[in-house]
Amino acid sequence: MWKIKSLLINRSSKILLLLLVVTLIYANSLDRTPVHLNRDELGFSLNAYSIAKTGFDENGRFLPLYFWHLGVMWATPVIVYLTALFLTIFPLSEITIRLPTVMVGLLNIILIYFLAKKVFDNEKLGLFAALFLALTPVHFIQSRILLDNLFPIPFVLGWMIFLYLFFSRKNLWFLFFAALLLGIGIHSYHATKVIMPIYLILTLIITFKLSKNKLTILIPLIAFILPLLPLIPWLSQYPDTLTDQVRYVGLYDTKLDPISGIITLLKPEIISQRLAVYLKYFDPTFLFFKGDSSLIHSTGRVGVFLLSFAVLLPVGLYQAFKNRNWFNLLLIAGFFTAPIAAALVGNEYRASKELFILPFAALLATLAVKFLLNTGRQKWRILCLFLMISIFVQFTYFLYDYFNGYRARSYTWFDYDILGALQIVLDENSKKPADFFYFDSKIYYYTDRYWRFLLIERNREDLVAKTFYFDPLYLQNFQHDSLSVYRFDHTVNQSLQSSSSRLIRNILEPDGFPSFYIYRTE
Repeated sequence: MWKIKSLLINRSSKILLLLLVVTLIYANSLDRTPVHLNRDELGFSLNAYSIAKTGFDENGRFLPLYFWHLGVMWATPVIVYLTALFLTIFPLSEITIRLPTVMVGLLNIILIYFLAKKVFDNEKLGLFAALFLALTPVHFIQSRILLDNLFPIPFVLGWMIFLYLFFSRKNLWFLFFAALLLGIGIHSYHATKVIMPIYLILTLIITFKLSKNKLTILIPLIAFILPLLPLIPWLSQYPDTLTDQVRYVGLYDTKLDPISGIITLLKPEIISQRLAVYLKYFDPTFLFFKGDSSLIHSTGRVGVFLLSFAVLLPVGLYQAFKNRNWFNLLLIAGFFTAPIAAALVGNEYRASKELFILPFAALLATLAVKFLLNTGRQKWRILCLFLMISIFVQFTYFLYDYFNGYRARSYTWFDYDILGALQIVLDENSKKPADFFYFDSKIYYYTDRYWRFLLIERNREDLVAKTFYFDPLYLQNFQHDSLSVYRFDHTVNQSLQSSSSRLIRNILEPDGFPSFYIYRTE
């Protein structure tokens, strides 16, 4: 008995140690990389802060189902409410607003460990699955930025766990919770409105095939619908919520009614175009070398998956097809349906929009490892060892580049260091208080929100009343004792430089490029 307890404690210690190492890597330097605060992070965090402090969103709606985001779209609520939960405990900052996504990434790793351990009945294979997901570049990147792309994955993994438990133990509650998570997941990301119904259909097909009582399929239908019921009163008050999301993602021309819009998608030329986009998501260059076309979601130096997956995924897919059971077929279906939502709207090479593929890919890679280790042939075990070493080596290189060279390559994608410029303004104000603040109105559309974020962080919201925005092409005479900010590509009127204004600071990007100029008028 003592030996069994000792063994269990030893195993738990190893798992906890591994989780601690992964946590330290995932949470390291959140205020340094990504290089700057993304505009969407800004929108999500300010709404979350407002909810945390008042219960109302930025627009005065009490605990809304969806959030009006940056004045351009209705955003899904899961990310906002989770961030609000963190902001009830921690102060607003770049680090604290990114912590919720780190937690989602860690939760994914924990969930896939338990799922793989159950399915393969092997703790080591559970660890392999967890490592494969943790060391997938796009998963790491998405776990460090406050965007909602990653938020559906815990719901997908939870669905798979409960579905497996249902068929293992025949408890209908597990089937209910599996579908319930899919329904809740609808509110976690735009693409889930396409993907979660697909997973529901897969659930119904599997349940119908394997259950003796065919009426069992009613349970997942009811469970899936329940989380959608709040949409009824919400859409009656805000009927543009869904059409706005359709417009934002560009599914079809929203000037058309929904039926006509859907009909346009059935035109042969549209189907052919969307199919071509879908197939591009399985382009080896995209999967294993370049990754997402946006440097917000990729370093541009590594694929969606590490190079070893170019071997592990085909082997895993073959083994899943060869040893066909309901779970293996689900892995195949999940892998190949993942890009459907992105392809429907014509988005090419956007790994950030097909993150649904990650748990299926990690489990297929684990299935490949199971085969390589159990064949009994030395050459396959050596290949498996080589692939694992390759994963750690390439991920180490990826990490070094992510925390260094990537910052210099990506700052334009993050709209330059607006927050850094405004931080210098506040630092200068703390040395010698200014009566007024003038910001180049063409710096960026959301400069006022960056300013508000920083003022909340520094507890200086009183300065909003002293802030003004101006067009640098029509330079006004600034009041004395003022601080002003210009962007690099906006010409500063010569009269400013020859007047009582003086240049205080250039804001330099990671490669030394001056992106903002800060002046003081005395």
